[in-house]
Amino acid sequence: MSEPTTAEVLALFKRALFEVDRKEIAALEPSTAISALGIDSVAMLEVIGVIEEELGIHLGDEQLAEVQTVGDLARVILEARAGG
Repeated sequence: MSEPTTAEVLALFKRALFEVDRKEIAALEPSTAISALGIDSVAMLEVIGVIEEELGIHLGDEQLAEVQTVGDLARVILEARAGG
């Protein structure tokens, strides 16, 4: 798979969220706060797991600790895909 774009990561997040929590998000912007989506911590960990499996990456706790928005998550995912 080629390196995903931020838009592709956001689409993957939406798909994973629906798969895990049956929650559909109509409009998702990089500035959207994850806390505003109404996802509990267990569901969020499952969403991260789906994304990790799909992209063949692992996101450590230290990488996820500073994530506040969907854009932050996309940045961390893109950095992991790039090997950083």
